Amino acid sequence: MQWKKVHKELLKFLEDSVPEIHEGMRYGVPHVVGEILFSEDSPHVELSLITFNGSRRPLAFNDGDSVRFMYPVEDTNPYMAFLEIMSFFERTFDDSRFRVVLRTSPAEFLKSIGLEILWTNEYLLNGTEFVQVWAVSGTTRYNILFEKREKGFVLRDIKRVGGLQ
Repeated sequence: MQWKKVHKELLKFLEDSVPEIHEGMRYGVPHVVGEILFSEDSPHVELSLITFNGSRRPLAFNDGDSVRFMYPVEDTNPYMAFLEIMSFFERTFDDSRFRVVLRTSPAEFLKSIGLEILWTNEYLLNGTEFVQVWAVSGTTRYNILFEKREKGFVLRDIKRVGGLQ
């Protein structure tokens, strides 16, 4: 299956939706609502943006041959929204098809998508190497965890810490 197509379509949608997301944040919480139809040849992706007043709950379910979802977008950086959605999918479905793998260092990648790196820590846990990064996008801080693998870094977790004071 062509998972790169799913990644590209979601990222393109988020990039194109930045003005709409920014506008929606003025009166509510924009949510990406979508469906990914599985196919051996090529997955089909349908996406839209809806703003809800007060809702901040992600929702996703596997409908056999498709995944349907709703995810709140609270950062106008489309790359951060993409990483959050992919991480949510991987955790929700325990499915490596949604895994984000970096071929460069986490700090370099995060800088390249417009984040300011506040702090980086590398550590070893049970023989596995991890890189933890605290970064800022706009007024939002993130705690992002990557696992070092032979061929790159795998996004393991991303948490929004909160707005700047």
